[in-house]
Amino acid sequence: MEILEIRTLRGPNYWSGYWKKLIIMRLDIGVFERKPTNKIKGFYERMVEVMPSLSTHGCSYGEEGGFLRRVREGTWAGHAIEHFALELQTLAGMDTGYGRTRETGEKGVYNVVFSYVEEEVGRFAGRVAVRLWLDLAGKRPIDEIKAELAADIRRMREIREDVRFGPSTGSLVEEAESRGIPYIRLNDQSLVQLGYGVNQKRIQATTTVNTNMISVDIAGDKSATKKLLGDMGVPVPKGYRIREIEDLEDTLERIGYPAVIKPLDGNHGKGATVGIRNLDEARIAWEKAKEYSRWVIVEQQLTGSDFRALVVNNRLIAVAERVPAHVVGDGKHNIQELIDIINADPRRGYGHENVLTQIDIDNQTQRCIAKAGYTLDTKLTKGEVLHLKTTANISTGGTAIDCTDEVHPENVFLFERIAKIIGLDVAGIDVIAPNVSEPLAQNGGGIIEVNAAPGFRMHLAPSEGIGRNVAEHVIDMLFPPGTPSRIPIFAITGTNGKTTTSRLIAHILKNSGRTVGFTTTDGTYIGNQQITAGDNTGPVSAQLVLKDPTVDVAVLETARGGIIRSGLGFDHCDIGVVLNVAADHLGLKDVNTLEDLARVKSVIPRAVSRKGFAVLNAQDPLVYAMKELCDGTVVCFSMDENDPNIKRRAERGRVSCVYENGYVTILKGKWKVRVEKVTNIPLTYGGRAEFMIQNVLAATLACFVHGVSLEDLRVGLTTFNAGTAQTPGRLNFVEVGDVTVLMDYAHNPAGLRGLASFIAKLPHKYRTCVINGTGDRRDEDIVEFGQVAGQTFDRIVIRRGHYLRGRDEQQTYELLKKGIAKSKKDPAVRIIPESRDAIHHAIKYGRKGELVVTLADRVPDDIAFVQEYRDMLNEGKTK
Repeated sequence: MEILEIRTLRGPNYWSGYWKKLIIMRLDIGVFERKPTNKIKGFYERMVEVMPSLSTHGCSYGEEGGFLRRVREGTWAGHAIEHFALELQTLAGMDTGYGRTRETGEKGVYNVVFSYVEEEVGRFAGRVAVRLWLDLAGKRPIDEIKAELAADIRRMREIREDVRFGPSTGSLVEEAESRGIPYIRLNDQSLVQLGYGVNQKRIQATTTVNTNMISVDIAGDKSATKKLLGDMGVPVPKGYRIREIEDLEDTLERIGYPAVIKPLDGNHGKGATVGIRNLDEARIAWEKAKEYSRWVIVEQQLTGSDFRALVVNNRLIAVAERVPAHVVGDGKHNIQELIDIINADPRRGYGHENVLTQIDIDNQTQRCIAKAGYTLDTKLTKGEVLHLKTTANISTGGTAIDCTDEVHPENVFLFERIAKIIGLDVAGIDVIAPNVSEPLAQNGGGIIEVNAAPGFRMHLAPSEGIGRNVAEHVIDMLFPPGTPSRIPIFAITGTNGKTTTSRLIAHILKNSGRTVGFTTTDGTYIGNQQITAGDNTGPVSAQLVLKDPTVDVAVLETARGGIIRSGLGFDHCDIGVVLNVAADHLGLKDVNTLEDLARVKSVIPRAVSRKGFAVLNAQDPLVYAMKELCDGTVVCFSMDENDPNIKRRAERGRVSCVYENGYVTILKGKWKVRVEKVTNIPLTYGGRAEFMIQNVLAATLACFVHGVSLEDLRVGLTTFNAGTAQTPGRLNFVEVGDVTVLMDYAHNPAGLRGLASFIAKLPHKYRTCVINGTGDRRDEDIVEFGQVAGQTFDRIVIRRGHYLRGRDEQQTYELLKKGIAKSKKDPAVRIIPESRDAIHHAIKYGRKGELVVTLADRVPDDIAFVQEYRDMLNEGKTK
């Protein structure tokens, strides 16, 4: 058994209309193709003993125990591994439940598909599931399997804690998602973008785009915070900042005991020690604080309980009492046993996985125990309380008690005023007081710290009292009611015409006053500026556009490869365009038929939002059938206004775009709105390029349903030229001496047929073509490409090309020549491997008035080679 490939889908994909986060594991099950589960002795019994929780899986029977029934009856390795991977994640605290296992068409090779919560955990679970199958199917002792499985589950929890959002960031992202606000994680920590483009807001944990950096600096300097608050009449403890340990004793004499020592610019309780009662303890606390800061705060310790007040946007949102990790003696168990009993509480877990965190016996805990004169073996008397940490942080095992409803109005005013004094939009105010139900001015309480980026965990899920959805107040602040978080997204897919249609839509939108970010096969653009070059039609490029804070509309060419590899780079689109489905890239990644390819392309209409529009080709049966998959409104385009699909839609009052009587026309039910004469649209070359007219129809309809005015449509259509500046490699004509060079990106049989139809309407008597095969095509596709070329041109120059993708160069030549021979037109054929030499040769030996066509391999290179020869000719440097 061998894992051939593991891919991660992170957005809408062709496997599921609901589950966006999927692992695709391509698995060769080897000899187990002949050994289903019921043919492996003892497999069922061993599996149930190792992982009894699999009994909850319903599988295809839809009821508990369904999967076990399948195993007894006999199922294949891939299917069992799918269930193992899901259950492993559930056992590690990440419950998820989508799975599919499908044959690939290659004997013994399956695609095992399962959902995940955290990507790295999901991939790890897949590998463990494969090993578990082999262990269960083999003779490894059950005890060894169980032990390793337990270690693997612990490791998955550790991975989760390393990679997932913390509770605070996670709560904000979850609240945003519940409102339909998309998010993009900007690094592997807590930097997150909420919203898209110009409407985005960024957060880092609970620091937001509204957080004032001066205020953060003030809060980070505890001495400055205390002075500022004290000067404003806020009760604060007496204290000083010092740098040298020689000043420690004098400072303690001035403030008295008990004392608190903490780093000047620490946070989350790091380096802080409370309850200091003598100089020896103070020296230990000093060394601890110095690990985090050059300056140290020594201050009077207030008496009372530890409270945290959370203020968001100058409003008090929640208050919680924080209790340090501790044990209470029962007269029977020693301290270690009491800790074990507490950690057995199902509410406690590893890291942030549960409401509470398990108590870790670290150096701080050992010091607390030793300070009390005890060891871990000491039995406490009944009712005796022993604190195990010097701070009350939830992350170190502390507990929280919600007391928001108990806060005295004067304290509400005080806490909100403090947030305004410091200037924080999200402030965590630390209070020591007997209670918060009385004014601090009366009960002797005071403010010990103000924190920027305060944690939310204690408020979201306190160990006592009700949880407070504090995240909603932050999202309300960032996105007040009516504030947009998204930008319009146009997603364009199809076999041919994607780039031209994308560029035309972007041009129309730019002319209507929008700042457009768009992706194509030749690069990513913001406005008129190319940001990156190359094939940028996948999810990474899409997210580059959506992350740009200047973009107010995105136009995203979306190719098959990116969808298969990672899914879409966005959650929904407003306009989804599908141009056509034709044979291209078949035989790759288990996409073997046109129906398979249509299923991949259908991801775009399935991703259209309920208020959006799917723009579909009514003349392509595979595309038109996608109307059943769309939650939004379906509109169609056609080269024939009398197409039966268009006529039916018109009778129902639907919107369409058609080519009729020489016009690009919008149909609104029975009414016609003529947009522009095709002869006035440069891209169509006077109406001779029918495949370009089809692109124009799709772009016109997409922009029309988006709300672009007819005037802006007309201006956009009539000012978009098929030149190397606006549509590089798409019907680019260049006059070079006595010949006319036409550069185009036709790279599959369907695209070349469309180009051939256009060429047939041109006046050129002689025609030469420079072609190459692409490695990731089936043999029959390369042969067919050669055949169409042979039927169209008098002379053919074959070059190597840059995209052999592992295919033998000579084999590509032979396949093209085989196709050319099948055309039975006997054109002259010459092989010149280097692209520059091939293009220069074709132009140099072109007859007067000849059309030389280069089918672009790498568009910028072909343009440069043609322009180079033209310059050489003008300078008299050609021979």
